[in-house]
Amino acid sequence: MSDENVATIQAAPAAAAGKTMGSQQVKPYIIKTYDRWIILVLVLVVGWLLFRPLFAFAVYYRGVSFEHMLALRPAEHYYRKSISVDRHIPEGWLGLGTLQAMRAPTSPADYKDAVETFTRGIENNQKSGALPWALCRVYYEVGKDYSDALNACQRAFANDPANMFAWDYAAWASLHLGHRDQALGYWREALQRGHTRAADFVKQYSPK
Repeated sequence: MSDENVATIQAAPAAAAGKTMGSQQVKPYIIKTYDRWIILVLVLVVGWLLFRPLFAFAVYYRGVSFEHMLALRPAEHYYRKSISVDRHIPEGWLGLGTLQAMRAPTSPADYKDAVETFTRGIENNQKSGALPWALCRVYYEVGKDYSDALNACQRAFANDPANMFAWDYAAWASLHLGHRDQALGYWREALQRGHTRAADFVKQYSPK
């Protein structure tokens, strides 16, 4: 066998090894790039979950700005946007529902929308005291629905016992429903929380 043939035979394994090493060099690069995409996606997802409440607040306050300028339609748009960003932030529901409640006395459709907005807001914010309180007022003041108003107010002061007006509205709703003793009890609770006029109501409606 000639020296040239021997050199060719010896070179073949080396070339094969070179190809194998080459393929091994490319593979880590592909995995590394793939991992970068995974990390990027994870960072974006985690960042969105962490900062979503802040985004919702930012959009909500944009709505507040428009409301202060009496631009109510743009305000309503941003309140809806806040809800779509994070439905677990009660402020968006409160803003939207309040605008609907403002139109409710002259618009049955807006009354229905306000009730639905506050109800859905409560479903997504179980610990909120402000949402059931707002729902109580809509039921009581606009709908004259004293039974539902009482239920909403009871939930409001269950979540926020310091809300003396929730106790007061619960008392009036109870009185309308014929539950005088319960009304007196709620006024006494309101009085303990600083609602001084409740003393007059207790005196007026107590048994003679």
